[in-house]
Amino acid sequence: MASIINFFRNLKLLTIMVYSAILGRAYLKKYEPETLCYCRSMGDDRLLDIYRPKSTSTKPLPTIIWFHGGAWKMGDRKAVERIAAEQIESGFALVSVSYSLSNVAQWPVQCHEAKAAIRFLRANADSLGLNADKFIAAGMSAGAHMACILGVSADHEQLNGQLGEHLEETTAVIGVLALYPPTDFLSVSRNFGGLLDYYAEDSPVTQLLGESIASAPEKANLASPLRLFTGACPPTLFLHGEADPIVPVEQSIILHEKLLAAGVDSDLMRMPGYTHGDHRFNSGAPAERITAYLKKRATA
Repeated sequence: MASIINFFRNLKLLTIMVYSAILGRAYLKKYEPETLCYCRSMGDDRLLDIYRPKSTSTKPLPTIIWFHGGAWKMGDRKAVERIAAEQIESGFALVSVSYSLSNVAQWPVQCHEAKAAIRFLRANADSLGLNADKFIAAGMSAGAHMACILGVSADHEQLNGQLGEHLEETTAVIGVLALYPPTDFLSVSRNFGGLLDYYAEDSPVTQLLGESIASAPEKANLASPLRLFTGACPPTLFLHGEADPIVPVEQSIILHEKLLAAGVDSDLMRMPGYTHGDHRFNSGAPAERITAYLKKRATA
C-alpha cells in the first residue's frame, strides 16, 4: 500500500512540476535571446542566454540572473519560472545561466561557474546594456541554492574560483530571489519523510558532492548557504511550499531567521499546501510578492 501511495504522490508532483516548466518555456518563446559563452569549464563552453524587453531603452537594464533547477543533475537554461520571465516587459533583462550538471563535475565547480557568469556580465555590462549595479541572483530549487550561495559568498576565496577572463570583477549581487532552496544539507533529518533521502548514496546531494553528506560533512558545509553565511548578504526573498516533499520548508526558515538575526533584510513567504515546483508560485499572491521585491531592488 505504501508503494502505491508513493507512486501517486510522485506522479502528482511530477505533473505539477512539468506544468510549471511549460509555463515558463511557453512565455519565453516570444523572445529571441542573445546566447554568449561566459567561460570554458570542464572542457566545454558554458553558455548564458540574455533576454531583453522588446521596447528599446537607452538606460542600462536591471538584471535577473537565473539559475535553473533539476537537482543539479538535470535541466537546462531554458527552464525559467514564468513569473521571472514576465519581468522582462517590466524593464528587466533576464539572463539564464548554464552550469555543469553533477554527472560532469562536482561542487564547487558549479559555484565557480556561477561566479564566472557574474564576473563576465559585470565586465561586459556596458556593451550588453545591463546595469552592473543591479544584478539580482534568482532560481528555483537547485537554482535557488545557487542564488543563495551567491548571496552569502561574494568574498569567499575558495568558492570564487579562477574561471573566466575577468577575475578582477566582484561577484556581489544586490538581491537574492530563492524559490524553495536547500540551504543546509546536514540539518535535514534522516527522518524527513519526504521523497528524497539526502543521505543516500544515490541522492542528488551525494552526486553533487561526490560523497554522502554523512561521510563528508566538510563538503556539505562548503555547499550550504547557511554554513557559509558570515554576516553579509543582500536583501533576500524566500518562497516555499509547506507541503514540499523534496526540500522541507524548514530549509528556507533557518536561513531566513539567521539573516534576520544578523540584521539582513530578509522576507519569507510560506505557502500552505504548495509543493515542490508548484506552478501556483507564478500567479496570485506569490507572484505579486516576487514582482514587488524585484521592483524594489531595481529602484533601490
